[in-house]
Amino acid sequence: MKKILLFMFLVCNFLIVYGQRLYIDGKVSDPERKPVENATIYLLKAKDSTIINYTATNKEGKFSLPIDEVKEPSFLKIDTEKLSYSKALDKILQSLSLGDVVLEKKKVIDIDEVKITVSPVKVKNDTIEFNASALKVRPDSQIDELLKQIPGVEIGNDGKITVNGKNVDQIMVNGKPFFDKEGKTALQNLPADIIKNIQFTTTKTKEEELTKRPAKSQNTTINFNIDEKKNKGLMSKILAGYGSDKRYEGNVFLNYFKGDTKISVLASANNINSKSSSGDQIFDTMGRGSTGQQGSGIQKFNSFGLNYNDKLGNDANLDNLSLQYTDSNNETRSKASKTTLLPDYTLKTDSESSNENESRQYNFNSSVGIKLDSLTNIYIAPSFSKAETFGSGQSIASTLKDDQLLNESKNITQTRGETNTFSPNINFFKNFKKKNRGIMAMINTSITQSTNNNINQSLNSFYKDSVMTTDNRNQLQKTRSQDDNYSFMARYTEPVSDSATIAVTLQYGSKLTRNIRDFNDFDPVTGQYSQYNTRLSNSMDQRLNQFTPELSYYLYKKKFGFWATINADISDMNVNSVFNGQLYTLQKNFVLPNYSTNFRYSFTDRQTLILSNSSSSTIPDAGKLIPYKDESNPLVTNTGNPDLKNTWINETNLTFNSYNMIKNLNYYITAGFTYRNNDVINYSKYDSSGRQITTYSNISGNKNFSFSMGLTKTFKWNDHKFRIAPRFSMNYTYNNGFINGEAFKSRAYNFNPGLNLNYEIKDIFTIKPSYSLGYSFSDYTNYNVNRVNTTTQSLKIELTNYLFQKSFFIGNDFSYNTNSNIAPGFKKDFYFWNASLGYSFYNKQLTAKIKVYDVLNQNQSVKRTITDSYFEDREDLILKRYIMFSLSMKLNKFAGKKPKNK
Repeated sequence: MKKILLFMFLVCNFLIVYGQRLYIDGKVSDPERKPVENATIYLLKAKDSTIINYTATNKEGKFSLPIDEVKEPSFLKIDTEKLSYSKALDKILQSLSLGDVVLEKKKVIDIDEVKITVSPVKVKNDTIEFNASALKVRPDSQIDELLKQIPGVEIGNDGKITVNGKNVDQIMVNGKPFFDKEGKTALQNLPADIIKNIQFTTTKTKEEELTKRPAKSQNTTINFNIDEKKNKGLMSKILAGYGSDKRYEGNVFLNYFKGDTKISVLASANNINSKSSSGDQIFDTMGRGSTGQQGSGIQKFNSFGLNYNDKLGNDANLDNLSLQYTDSNNETRSKASKTTLLPDYTLKTDSESSNENESRQYNFNSSVGIKLDSLTNIYIAPSFSKAETFGSGQSIASTLKDDQLLNESKNITQTRGETNTFSPNINFFKNFKKKNRGIMAMINTSITQSTNNNINQSLNSFYKDSVMTTDNRNQLQKTRSQDDNYSFMARYTEPVSDSATIAVTLQYGSKLTRNIRDFNDFDPVTGQYSQYNTRLSNSMDQRLNQFTPELSYYLYKKKFGFWATINADISDMNVNSVFNGQLYTLQKNFVLPNYSTNFRYSFTDRQTLILSNSSSSTIPDAGKLIPYKDESNPLVTNTGNPDLKNTWINETNLTFNSYNMIKNLNYYITAGFTYRNNDVINYSKYDSSGRQITTYSNISGNKNFSFSMGLTKTFKWNDHKFRIAPRFSMNYTYNNGFINGEAFKSRAYNFNPGLNLNYEIKDIFTIKPSYSLGYSFSDYTNYNVNRVNTTTQSLKIELTNYLFQKSFFIGNDFSYNTNSNIAPGFKKDFYFWNASLGYSFYNKQLTAKIKVYDVLNQNQSVKRTITDSYFEDREDLILKRYIMFSLSMKLNKFAGKKPKNK
C-alpha cells in the first residue's frame, strides 16, 4: 500500500513540473493601439483545422498559450467580433513570443483549401463556446459525439462527463433543461446536425445567475444552442421489446420545438428493473455496465411525463412546466446474518423476509421567470406531489447467544399510505446600477400531509432459563402527520471594492410538526380492530421558530477567491406530547453559532487549489428528547433523554485539481477531516432474552478522515484513443460509544485502489476494462471480537464492435466479483455477462436487437456491512437471465427559418 501511495505521489509531482513545457505569448491591441480583453487565441492543425489549444487575453491584452511540441504545420488565430489576426507556423519546437500583435478587420482565411469563416472557439470570461460546424462527426450522430471531439472533454467508463477536469452537473438546450438537468435524454436523442454551438460555463445557482455574482461551484454546465435555421422540428423515438420469462420493455420519446417553444413527452414501461426513460444505444433500457443488480429486487416500472418550455412574452419565460406519473411494483426477498458485538459475548440474528410494494407518484413542477425591468427579476416555482403506497410482507428472525436460542419472531404486515406535498416558492432579485449592489428576497413554503395504515401480525417468543414467554400482537396502526415549513429570507449585497462585496442576510423560519399514532388491537369477538391500545398510542406537536442573522464576505480576484459566512441560529422549541395517556411538555431555547469559509487559488487556468472549513450545530430530534418508553416494537424499546445536548460538527476539506489540455492529462488530490462533539448516540443494553433496550446519550471525539487521488491520461493518434485512469481512496473512521452499558471504541479503515482503461478506434471498436479492490477492516476495544475485515474485488470489461459504418454492432459487458469473509451459506463470488447484437437499417431509422441479460445465469447480490457495533452479511433477490428481442424506430423532421418576403 505504501508503494502505491509513493508511486501516485511521484507521478503527480512529475506532472506538476513537466505538465506544460512550451508557450506562445504576446500582447493584443486594436488598430488604435488599445489593449483588447477577451480576444480568443487558438492554435489549429493546418491539415484538418483540429484545435490544439485555446486561451483568451486579460485586461492588459496579454496572453500565454501553453502547448506541447508541434511537429507539423499549424495556424495561430486571434479573434474578436470584428477584428482578427492570423499567422501560419511550421514546426513549434520551442516557446514563441509574438510581442505586440495589432488586430485587423476580419477576412476569410484559407488553409489548404479549408476556409475558416467562423471562429471554432470563443472564450469570454468563464464561458467557452465551440462552433458545432468546426467539429467533424458523422451525419447521423447524436450530440454526445460532438462532445467527444472537443478538447478537454472526457466521458468516463461510468458515463460521467468532465470538462477540463471539472465535473458536468447540468446539461441544457437553448439555456433550459431538456426534461431533466442531467441531460441524458438530450445526449441520446438530439441529432448533432441541428446544433449551432456548444457553451461551457461554471454552474451557477439561480441567485448567482440573476445577481450576476461569480459562481462558488467548481462544476460545469453544458448548453447546446440549436441553429436558428433549424428552429422547428419534431423528434421521435419508439422502442418495444419482449423476451423470455415474460420480460418486456417499451419507451416512447416525442419532442416538438419551434423557436422558444418546446414540448416533450416521455413514456416508459418495463419489468427489467430500469427507471430510465431514455435507452442506451447498445443495450436500450437494460443499461450498460456489468455490475449486476445489487439488492434491488425485481421491479415493474411504468411512467409518463410531459414537459413544456416557452417564452410567455417579452419579459416572461416559462423555464419549466412538467407533469409526471410513475407506478412501480417491487418484489423483494432477502436473507441476512447479523452479528451484534458486545463486550462479553456476541449475538447472532438470522432473518429472512419477502415483501411486495407498490407506489404511485404524481408530480407537478413549474418555474416562471419574470423580468420587471432590466435590473429586477421575479422567479416563481410552485410544485405539488402526491404519493400512494401499498405493501405486504412477511419475515422470520431468530437471535442466538453462543448457539443458545434467545428469541424468535414471525411477522406479517400490510401497509397503505398517502402523502401530499405542496411547495409554492417565490424569489425576488434586484440589481442596482452600481456593480455587485443588489437585494434579494425568498419565500419558501412546504406543506406536507400524510396518512398511513399498517396492520401487523407478529408472534414473538422469548427464552430465559428454559422458560418461554410470548408477546403476540395483531394490531392496526394508524398514523397521521403534518409538516408545515415556512421561511423568509432577505439579503442585501454591497460592493466594498471592485472585487469584494459584503452581504447582510436575515432569515426567519417556522416549522410545525404534528404526529398522531393510534394503535388498535384486534377484537376476536367483533372481528374488527376496535380495541384502542392506550399504552402504545401517542401524539406529538412540535413548533420550532428560528431567526438567523448572517454576515458574508466575498472576494474574487483573477488568481484567487475567498468567501466567508458567519451566522447564529436563534431558536425556540416547544413540544407538547401525549404518551400512554400522560402529557409531556418540553420548551428549549438555543443560540447556535455557525460559520463557513472557502479559499480558492488558481495557479493557472486549469490548476486550482481549494481549501474550506465549516462549523455547524444541530438540535436533537424531538422524538429523542421526550422521556417516554416506546414499546411498539416487541424486540426494541426506545426511551428519550431530555438532557441531550446539541451536536457540533467541524469539517475541513482540501482539493487540488490540475488539467493539462495539451497532454490530455488530469489529476486530482482531495483530503477531508470531520470532528463531531456531543454526537447523539444509541445507549443500548440487551436483556437475557436478547431484547434491545435503547435510550440516547451524547459523546464527543468521533472523527473521520478521507483521502483520494486520481489521474486520467488520454493518448490520441489518427482515429485511435487510449485513456488510462488509475485511482486510490482511503477512509478512516473513529467512533466511541456505549454498548450493553459499557464504553467501546472502534476504528474502521477502508482502502480502495482501482484502474480504468479505455481504448477506442472511432466508429469501429471500443473496449473498457476496469479493476477495483476494496479492503476494509475494523479494530474494536472492549469487545469480545478484536477485528472484522472484508476484501472485495471486481474486474469488468465493456466491449463494443461496430461494422458496416456502425449499421451493425455487438456489445458485451462482463464482470467477475468476489467478496471474502462472507458467512457460511452465502456465495462469495460470481460472474456476470450481458450481450447485445443489433442492426440498423432503413437509413438507420430502424434498429433491431437481440439482448441477453446475465448470460451465465450467475447474477447475485451478496454484501457485507460493517459498523461500529455490528457486521451483517445480506443476500437479496435479483433479476436473473432473460433474452430480449427489441425494435426501435427513430424519426426526426426539421424545418428552417422561412425566408422573408422582399
